[in-house]
Amino acid sequence: MTRRTVKTVKQIIEEQRQGNRCIVCHKKFQRKTQNKYLTCDEPYHGNLIVVKKEKFSNSETLTLWDGESYHDTHKPFCGKGCAYVYAQFIIKTQGIDDITTVRLVDVHSSTYEVIAK
Repeated sequence: MTRRTVKTVKQIIEEQRQGNRCIVCHKKFQRKTQNKYLTCDEPYHGNLIVVKKEKFSNSETLTLWDGESYHDTHKPFCGKGCAYVYAQFIIKTQGIDDITTVRLVDVHSSTYEVIAK
């Protein structure tokens, strides 16, 4: 049985500063990986980290990661759901009515601009 390590709040905040965590739910972004197909007896010679190893009858598949790259398509959020939650939080805290359309300008300073009423 593998034991999971618990990260402290300080470690999570530091990783968030590096830009690989969602600012709402603090989940890590998905890693950018690549697959390498090898025959069973062939060893892997490379400098990438082996994240996953699958063995088959005559071959094996390695999932490799460089240790730094993440998919950050919705950065600084992990997805549209967290962006929606953050927008609703801004609307509530700033006292804006629900009919107003708000466009977020800068997430880290919570600046926004009203588009239409």
